[in-house]
Amino acid sequence: MNTDNQHIPEILSLKDLEKFYHLSPSTIKRERYEQKLIKQNKMKPEEARNLNGFGYKVDCIEMYRKLYFKRSDVEAFINEHLKPAPAKVVNE
Repeated sequence: MNTDNQHIPEILSLKDLEKFYHLSPSTIKRERYEQKLIKQNKMKPEEARNLNGFGYKVDCIEMYRKLYFKRSDVEAFINEHLKPAPAKVVNE
């Protein structure tokens, strides 16, 4: 994750997510598509690859047929999924 927060925009496109946070745009789009199929009862939740993925959990802003995400939502998702380093776990 990029630590220089002053250069990260508040509204992020899929390309920005890939550039700053190394999240794959194709995975996000696939997860959103799977979520849509599940809501339409065309797919069972058990058939989805990862129900805890970014595309399922984070709401987007749709403008001009493109997806944008709030930086605060992205960083909250990442912080929620962080795990402590193994050295910290062993020492505690």
